[in-house]
Amino acid sequence: MYHVALGVAPEDDQLRDKVEAIAGLPQASESVRVTVVHFHDGETPIEEVPVVAEALELLDGAGLSREVHDTDRRNASRGLVETAEDLDVDLLCIGGRHRSPAGKLQLKTGAQEVVLRAAVPVLVAGDVESREPRT
Repeated sequence: MYHVALGVAPEDDQLRDKVEAIAGLPQASESVRVTVVHFHDGETPIEEVPVVAEALELLDGAGLSREVHDTDRRNASRGLVETAEDLDVDLLCIGGRHRSPAGKLQLKTGAQEVVLRAAVPVLVAGDVESREPRT
């Protein structure tokens, strides 16, 4: 089974795009397991956090095996990379965002840190082309 860590931000405009990218992996419904990683304060059960609940619903709709893992929110990028190492994942999935043609060569600071620090491949998905962000 191929294990993917899906980083989910508190306000995640690219969530649907990330799930679609994972679901597009070869034989995803039969061979991909997704761990939703969210940076959480621990006050609410993680499955009840709205963005996590939405991620789980989208993953279920795509027919993907899924689980949830929370981590400390002090440094989300580093937390995602460390969590991915602890979980021994094969791939990290993070979000991109709309950029100008020249800006497409750049990533957000957090995404850049994940790409540079991760020991596994990183799939950057999201609204990186010219269309408007999803609402």
